[in-house]
Amino acid sequence: MHRFPPPPAPPALRDVSGRRPARRSALGRLAALAGAGLILLCAAAATPAAEPVSSGPEKAPAGPEKAAAGPLVYPEPRDTLEPEIRKDPLAFLERVRDWCRTRIGDYTCHFQKLERIDGDLQKPEQMRMKFRADPFSVYLKWIGDVSKGQETIYVDGKYKDKVQVHPSGFLGVIFRHVALDPTGKTARKHSRRPVTMAGIVNMVNLVTKQCEEAHTRGDLTLTYEGVRTEAGRAAYVLKRLLPKDKGYPCETLVIFIDVETLACIRTDAYNWDGELISHYFYMNLDFTPGLTDRDFDPDNADYGYRLF
Repeated sequence: MHRFPPPPAPPALRDVSGRRPARRSALGRLAALAGAGLILLCAAAATPAAEPVSSGPEKAPAGPEKAAAGPLVYPEPRDTLEPEIRKDPLAFLERVRDWCRTRIGDYTCHFQKLERIDGDLQKPEQMRMKFRADPFSVYLKWIGDVSKGQETIYVDGKYKDKVQVHPSGFLGVIFRHVALDPTGKTARKHSRRPVTMAGIVNMVNLVTKQCEEAHTRGDLTLTYEGVRTEAGRAAYVLKRLLPKDKGYPCETLVIFIDVETLACIRTDAYNWDGELISHYFYMNLDFTPGLTDRDFDPDNADYGYRLF
């Protein structure tokens, strides 16, 4: 059973969009049931436009092959890779997507998200995350001020495809185990995307797909902004710009690719008024955690789903 090290202090957000910041609206209301962002997190960091709820859980596309075991280190050094990124940022992003699909399997991390919901910028959420690629499995525990103590488990094909929730606060004492439809109104009310689309691979899949579609339409501006250090990690930074009134989810998307692992670790999205609409950040990543079924089991004695 995997145990987490103490989480790192969350880094302060920096606006790297190049836009002049707009005035922010008031912070959003806390979620009625268990605090803001009740269960579902975003892994779709590009903050796609609103879409109808499907009749069943939205599933992540499978990678082309099973992820390889062992430490995740990209073999090509930075000094030879950077000229290629400057020359063709989209080709680099596609390389990142293919690498992540084939190399990223299970991992644990500290996950940070900040989203604008119905025009209101919510409070930052801090979570410990366990992710397993096969079967698709997610465990989350909220550790910050928002929804502290809340837990969520989702396993594809298990628990009748319901999200298993242990709410935070007083409700968590009364209702220790709640099952919810991951694409239902309650689950989607306080998050931009369902837990069924969580994870690094889903994030880079979505971002790359949007870039490819915009490129085909002649709308894509994608530039390489250099290397920056975020939470102690060097990252290649790309900036995407898309035109208004063409159905795109945001104007500016800043994409952070870890230099050592080539994992897409962070995205920040801004609307056409310069307002931040989403921030997703995977930190303190461990790609060899040795996860088992117990890590995604509500009966795990280390979790809060059981009273005794």
